[in-house]
Amino acid sequence: MLSMQIYKYIRFILILLILLNTKPVKSQFVEIGIMGGASNYSGDLSNESIAFKETHIAVSMFGRYNFSNKWAVKGFAGYGKISGDDKNYAEAPSLSNPDGNFQYWRNLNFYSNIFEFSVQAEYNLLPNDLQSNSSRPFVPYIFAGIGIVNFNPKTTLNGTEQELQPLGTEGQGTTIYNNLKKYDLTVYSIPIGAGFRQKIGESFFLGIEAGVRFTGSNYIDDVGGKYADARVVGASYGQKAQDLSDRSIERSADVPPITHFNEFDPRSDRKIFTKDLYFMGGITLSYIFRGKGMDCPNF
Repeated sequence: MLSMQIYKYIRFILILLILLNTKPVKSQFVEIGIMGGASNYSGDLSNESIAFKETHIAVSMFGRYNFSNKWAVKGFAGYGKISGDDKNYAEAPSLSNPDGNFQYWRNLNFYSNIFEFSVQAEYNLLPNDLQSNSSRPFVPYIFAGIGIVNFNPKTTLNGTEQELQPLGTEGQGTTIYNNLKKYDLTVYSIPIGAGFRQKIGESFFLGIEAGVRFTGSNYIDDVGGKYADARVVGASYGQKAQDLSDRSIERSADVPPITHFNEFDPRSDRKIFTKDLYFMGGITLSYIFRGKGMDCPNF
């Protein structure tokens, strides 16, 4: 299923680039550049919004081939970090809300490095005068593409870092819940966004770019389904897996502590998006390599 989806998007981009390159291009305009900025995510542990306190540093490098003064294709390799925590949205039991809220009791959190490799088609909203060394054009653009992203959600339990996917926290990979398979750590990513760049000097562009990445996974944050029987998870993967499958026990004031959720209760309260998103953006700096030949075509 994943390979078919990626194939469809790659085929669309290749057809688009072939159509754009139907006229001969004797001048080649290639840019290489870097981007430094920030990354964030939207999913179950961000309450389907953006928690700005969970913003992290992101860096990337890219190569851009300008087919014309309006169209380009870009290869992109980026690194960032994302995280989410129910504590950002928790409401503890009180006189006005004696039950507290879902995020308070769920009490989950995660963090993950992300590595993206993508191909993006760009359209300049204003012509990009690459032929001239002296002009300093302001170039706004939009982009869309297809790529892959690798992630590995982790959390901390009793001061020790734990990878979550191997623990099957929703019962994945156990004999009792044998219809649930462990989620992939590499999935497709569809970047969509916008930016602008300004020529500085003869061969450099300075700009700003930001984009959202739609992914093929609802488990970038390790949350996406229903609660399993914690004892089943513990029997398959150990006590740490059992403790991390339902962390509401950490909120319990009972002696001994009890869990707040039952088997098959929703572990995800997602209502809008069915898959997790992440964001990358920042300041770009690129250098233009100009080939010899005729002017860049105007299509």
